Amino acid sequence: MSANNLILVPIDFTEKSMLALEQAKVLAKITKSDIMMLNVIQLDNRAFSFIQSIFTEAENSEMIKKIEKGVRDKMNQIIESCSDDNIDIKGMISHGRVYEKIIEVSKSLNCNFIVIGANDADESREKNILGTNASRIVQMSDIPVLTVNSKLMKELKRIILPLDLTKETAQKVARAIKFAQFTNAEIKVVSALLSDDQKVKNKLNAQMNVVYRFINENYGNVSAEFVYGNNEDDTVAGLLMKYAVDNDGDVIMIMTQQEKALLQFFLGSTAMDIVYNSSIPVLSSVPKEINKVNYR
Repeated sequence: MSANNLILVPIDFTEKSMLALEQAKVLAKITKSDIMMLNVIQLDNRAFSFIQSIFTEAENSEMIKKIEKGVRDKMNQIIESCSDDNIDIKGMISHGRVYEKIIEVSKSLNCNFIVIGANDADESREKNILGTNASRIVQMSDIPVLTVNSKLMKELKRIILPLDLTKETAQKVARAIKFAQFTNAEIKVVSALLSDDQKVKNKLNAQMNVVYRFINENYGNVSAEFVYGNNEDDTVAGLLMKYAVDNDGDVIMIMTQQEKALLQFFLGSTAMDIVYNSSIPVLSSVPKEINKVNYR
């Protein structure tokens, strides 16, 4: 298994996590990567705590061994079923809080991507499944996270790149170019406007022009446009998701803001709205300070 090109796929054998695995296989072929499946057994939830309280330590130990064996058997079945895909797939088991272990393993294995199934906000609140951890994983990960809800990215022909007035725009552009270079995909730069404020329009238009020129000069295969709505009927996330569908986007690339101490606010942000509700896969990453990209 390659040490430098590895995709981590958290898997709990639900429909969404199996969909994430299918997406990871496509991404692995595009990026020439291997796949590591990860199942996290969380022993400190209510169900396990109650069970452990009524059995002896030896009985609990035996139960955990049986659970691990069942997980390994399922993983081996999946690996066997993927033997014709020409992708190196392995599996591992860890114990702890799901999102914490996913982040920890992604760092220890030096992964390039995490691929997860994301459930919409209402479903995630009702069910204790992998989707409930999606926001934390997206928010905490140092590497890009590809979330998939219903539609797979079967190929990489068109990247939807939303722009706003944040300072992380340079990073969005650099990462979009890097990702697009795998297949010479088209980058469609888009800004959504709900306001009639001319100052906002002017700033976005100036930024759009600069970004377009930078991508065109350093990569090519780019287009740029605005989409318009109003505050009463539309949201920025809704306009962007509709644009992505209408323009046959394969993936939407976003930056999640550094609101790590404000989880509730983060969950209501445009970024998380897109992660939860986009039918098209979303590639997201937390912005970092960079010095190498300067297109201003």
